[in-house]
Amino acid sequence: MPPQPARLAQRLSVALLMIPAAASAGDRLDLQGLIDVRAVYADGTTSFLDGGSGRLRFDPDHQGIRIGRVMLAARYRLDDTWTFNAVGGSYGDHDKHAVDLTEAWFEARPFPSGAVRYKVRIGAFQLPASLENRSVGWTTPYSLSSSAINTWLGEEIRIIGTEFEAKWLGASRGYYGEVAFTAGIYGWNDPAGVLIASRGWASGDRQSTLFGTLGRPPQAFYREMDGRPGYYAGLSWRHHERFELRALRYDNRADPAATNSDDIAWRTQFTSLGARWEPDDRWTLIVQSLHGRTYVGPDGNPDYQFAQRFRSWFVLGSAQFGAERLTLRRDHFSTRQYAGFYGPPADDQGNALAFAYLHDFDRHWQAVGEWQQVHSRFPPRIYFGVPESINETQIQLSVRYRFNLQR
Repeated sequence: MPPQPARLAQRLSVALLMIPAAASAGDRLDLQGLIDVRAVYADGTTSFLDGGSGRLRFDPDHQGIRIGRVMLAARYRLDDTWTFNAVGGSYGDHDKHAVDLTEAWFEARPFPSGAVRYKVRIGAFQLPASLENRSVGWTTPYSLSSSAINTWLGEEIRIIGTEFEAKWLGASRGYYGEVAFTAGIYGWNDPAGVLIASRGWASGDRQSTLFGTLGRPPQAFYREMDGRPGYYAGLSWRHHERFELRALRYDNRADPAATNSDDIAWRTQFTSLGARWEPDDRWTLIVQSLHGRTYVGPDGNPDYQFAQRFRSWFVLGSAQFGAERLTLRRDHFSTRQYAGFYGPPADDQGNALAFAYLHDFDRHWQAVGEWQQVHSRFPPRIYFGVPESINETQIQLSVRYRFNLQR
């Protein structure tokens, strides 16, 4: 039986409040928490999280009353320039650790001396590619689940390294907007690509943790096997707080021939493009696309490689009416295997639709209802005794409690 949400929150609160004890009395801790409990109905086949080929977080064997997430996010100001940030908690499932971290990093914001602002992050944090997952703990404010793109980024991709950002503020020239350049160098993400190659795309809100595993059989994504750092670089433009464009290129530069006793390295590269438009305080429109490739096997011997291209896009529309929010999201996704044919091709083709209704009772309590349907065709399902093409439906009713403590 999974630990109770209150006990998980208590354990993580103690852990995060211990950092760092040597700071001066003038420093400040900001602690934000979330307890999310759900009633779930799901049909279809067994989820990939439990060893099946389903694309949703829950399945008929794992429905009923479930823990959505118990989360604590801490931000500790060390001095006027440096802060320490950590996000951790539990999803109440069979992960290696009942409580684990999803992010932990130091951040420096030097005092500005002109129109350009600089920021440096060092540690483990999410890739800055999402216009959907904008809330604390890399959650989405629009629904319970994330799009297929941002589900996968939360599952397999984590930056463990250093990021640099230079942001030009247009106010210095009378322009109410900004342009930013971001670049990062990282390691410990060599297995990234195995999940999308072996399962295809999914839609949910189950992020991987830094020290845990995901799915059945358990898969760990944060390993370094070849000593080759990866990189990413991106540009963003924000106009009048109403329109934002973002582009990013990611390459883990893994040696596809590298292995250790438990894992193999996948060379994974992709480009993400996205836009967010908010014409007023009520309406939000987000579009994002991502395409790339992943492969494994020695570069000098393509006959022994498995290689796959992948692509996905989504459109999200959301409207806020006082305490109510309505969100509709449409996804399309595909993968195409072009090398390494030793059985049915691992070609994934499908689409997903999600509708969410959110109601804020006050600043602490929120209720969310979400309906999702995913249709996908994936030939390797024959190994699970499941038809290649299936439809899956999931309905979730969530009660959320949020809190914010400062000291």
